Order: sequence, then structure tokens, then C-alpha cells
Amino acid sequence: MGKIRKRRPNKSQAPEVVESIEHELPLESNENAIQTIIDQLQTVNVEEKYCGLQTFAMLIESPENIEKIIEQSLIKIVAPLLLDLSVSVRNAAAGSLRNLSVLQHVCEALMEQDVMTPLVCYFHQFTETWTPDVNSKTKDEEIDTFIQCVNLLLNLCESSDLAVKYLTESRILDILPRYLDIATFGSDIVIAVLQCILNQIKAVTHMLDAQQSAIEILANICSCEDDDEMEGDESSESEENIEDDLITNGETLHSEDKLPPEVLEAMISLELFDKVWSRTQLPAENVLLILKEYEESLLVYKKIHNLQTHALLCVNNILMALPIDKLGGVNGVYRIWVDAGKLVFKQNSDNLNLVESATAVMRAALDKIKFRENGNINNDSGLFSDLALTDIEIMLNGIKDCQVPEIRSNLIRMIGILALLLVNNINDTTTTVICTITEFLLDQAHKENEVWVLAEAIDTLVDLYSEDETDEIAAKVKLVEKLSILSPILKNKSRQQRKLPKEYKVLVSTVSSNLPRFIKYKKARICSL
Repeated sequence: MGKIRKRRPNKSQAPEVVESIEHELPLESNENAIQTIIDQLQTVNVEEKYCGLQTFAMLIESPENIEKIIEQSLIKIVAPLLLDLSVSVRNAAAGSLRNLSVLQHVCEALMEQDVMTPLVCYFHQFTETWTPDVNSKTKDEEIDTFIQCVNLLLNLCESSDLAVKYLTESRILDILPRYLDIATFGSDIVIAVLQCILNQIKAVTHMLDAQQSAIEILANICSCEDDDEMEGDESSESEENIEDDLITNGETLHSEDKLPPEVLEAMISLELFDKVWSRTQLPAENVLLILKEYEESLLVYKKIHNLQTHALLCVNNILMALPIDKLGGVNGVYRIWVDAGKLVFKQNSDNLNLVESATAVMRAALDKIKFRENGNINNDSGLFSDLALTDIEIMLNGIKDCQVPEIRSNLIRMIGILALLLVNNINDTTTTVICTITEFLLDQAHKENEVWVLAEAIDTLVDLYSEDETDEIAAKVKLVEKLSILSPILKNKSRQQRKLPKEYKVLVSTVSSNLPRFIKYKKARICSL
């Protein structure tokens, strides 16, 4: 029988220091060898674990053995040894895993078998305050282990988006810059860290570009816009309510019915909404500060924010395309509205593109909640039972302070839909909120310079008070009288601002036509009270 030459610890050294000498083991079948490795790695004996890792290292040199190692989930056993108390065991585990990670398809297996958890823990546990001790007998092994782990991290991040996610959620990006001090750590460590950072950046940049392209494609697929429809007159209702029904051959057609069934099924089965929504969440604040601090990583910082904005635009389109039960139901869409609101009102963002995208999501989310799948108004106003008047005032102040017409328009429509949802549960509290929103929209309409935003505000009020349940509130706020004052203002501004994009022209024309009819209708209703 053939022999495998192996190393074993030098027992003259301290227990955790393992020197190599030659040791002969019988050449067994691969299956038996793997089982022997497993047995050795799971013992508490340092020498046995080290021996098992050495055999493991020799096995992975042959490509035909790698698939068997993956099938036997051996990586799950090796990876935790990155945290072993023995420096030599940690070093052997790091070297073996780094060698495995050179192959991209093996990186996928490494991620599936959760190599990132112990790897992140290694950096947190052993490297946050460590500096090489010139008097330590294990200095060289500790340096080599660190370098191997840095290279392992680099290989994983170049091959896996999930590895990048682990990285950004950890403290590693806080830790690595301290290793750029060549006087303290030496050239080998500095070169490894620099290579890792320059390459955490090249890989991440390519990944972010790819994700943005994928998100843009998905947004286009989910877009419910129809250029042919834009050629003719459209009611403001069909323009604004994403769940409005289209009647085709006597059958109700919802917005999600516009997608081919195969596309809709793929989006649902692949959970694309959840994946896009995750891209609207930024990394931890400390990570962003580090990315922003260094010139080399500033591009990544900008691309992360661009991706967030594009993801929000895509979410807006997906809200239109997917049935509400595939978005987590009414409660799930409500959470989307809340989270988007945090981006708009609580971050004081200077990124106007982000704010516009987030307000579009808020508007689409409330519009989705407004209609059940059968097209009836949703009366589940209990969702907003915790919404205080102070919360409403935050939104209203956001509209007052907003200098961007597109954002103002989204917020105006969103606040109107919110009031409409409260109409189905009229009481003293909701009446106060509806009155507050109404008076704000009327006041805002008088101050508005952009005719199409003025039309949006008036159209929002028309939608809100088209319900007969609102007659008493309409009388209370003197809605008819105030809209009658706004009617000539709208006409004058529409004459002055003729050069508008097509969709804005349609909105202004429709509102100008509908407003007199609505005033006449509502006046008759109020007079009959």
C-alpha cells in the first residue's frame, strides 16, 4: 500500500505551536480519507486538528477531490477553525480556505456552507487591536493567517454579492485601514490590505453597475405606461390611481394584468420585489463614512446612493405590476410606505433624486392600499390609527419646504390619498385630520406657481371629496367656495404656461374641464344637507 507523507507537531514546542516533521499515513480511499479528516478536525487535540487540516490541504490540490469535499460539507467543519485558540490551527485553516477560494464556483460553495460567519468573527475577534509582537514565537504564523484571511475575503467578495453584504454589515471596513501603517505592520500586510481594498472597490463597482442595469431593466418591464394611451384624452383618475380598473370586453383588467403571465410568475417565484427592496437600504453609517473619506472609494459611495434611487423607482413600478397579496398584503405595502417616508422626512437628505423616488413610492404604496383587488375602496383605515396629527404636520411642512415641483406633486397626491383612506372611518379624530389636509391643500394651491402642480392639488381635492360621505366636511371647510376661487386662477395659469410636457398638459386640461362640473355637483349635494 502506498504512503502519504504528513507533518506532525513537534512536541518539544508549546502546545499550540506546531512544527512540521514527516509522518507516514496509509493511503486510503478518498471517502475514508475525508471521514478521517472529519474525525480529526472535530477532536479537541491540537495535533489531531492540525494533522486533519494538512491532509485536507493536500486533498484539495486535486480538482477531482473538491466536489467530494463540498458534498461532504467539509467546509462547514474547517471554517470555524479560523477561530481556534491555536495559532497554527487558525493558520492552516486560513491557508486551505484561501486556496479553495481561488476557484469561483468553489466560492459559491464556501458561501453556501457559511464560511463568512467565522471569517467575519476572525476579523472582529483577532484583528481589531492586534499588532505583530516581535518577541512572539507565533508572530510569523499570525501575520500569515491575517494575510490569508484578507485574501480569502477578497476572493469571496469578488465572486459573491452576499459576501459583500456580510462585509458592509460588519466592522471589517473599520478595521482594515489601520493595517496600512507600514512601520507597524510591514510591507506584506500593507500590500495585502491595499490589494484587498482596491480590488472590496473594483469588484463592488462592477457589482453595483450590474445591479443597477438589472434594476433598470426590471423597472422598464414593470412600467405600465402605454405611449398610445398618452396620445388621447385621459381622466386624471386613470392617470393617478395605479389600481384603477380597465374594462376590456366586459371584464375587469387590473394593472398587474398588463404583464405577461410568464413574467408575473417569474417575478413572484424569484422574489424579485424583495431583492430590489433590499437595494433601497444603505450600508451602516460607519461604512458609508469610510467610503466617503477615501478618494479611491468615493465612487463606490456615489454608486451605492445611485443604486438606492434606481431601486426606489423600480419599487414604484413593481407596486403597480404585482398583485397586493404578493407584496405582503395591505400590511406589507403599508410598511413600504412607512419605510419610504423615513427616507423622505427623517434623513433630511440633500439627494433630491432620492427624495423624488421615495415620494413616488409613498404615493404608489398608498394608491395600492386604496383599492382592494376587486377594485373597491379599501376601508382598512386601522392601518393609520397610530398616525397622529403631528405626523401629518411633518408631511405638510415637507411640502411647504420643498422646492422641487415633482416632489411637491408626489407629496400632495400622497397626502390626499391618505385623507381619502380616512374617509371610510369618519370620527372626530379623522375629521380633524381630513380638515387639516384639505385646508393645507387649498392654501398650497393658492401659493403654487407651477400650473401642473396646482392642477394636481385641485385634482387631489376632487378625488377626496367625490365620496358622498364627505359632504358635511366639505361644507365645514367651505370647499365649494374656495374651489370656485381657484377655478379662474387655474385657467389663467394654464394660458400662461402652455409649454408643458405631454402628461402635464393632459393633467391640466382634464382638471380644468372637470372642476366646474365637480363644483356644480358638490354644491347641489351640500345644499341638500
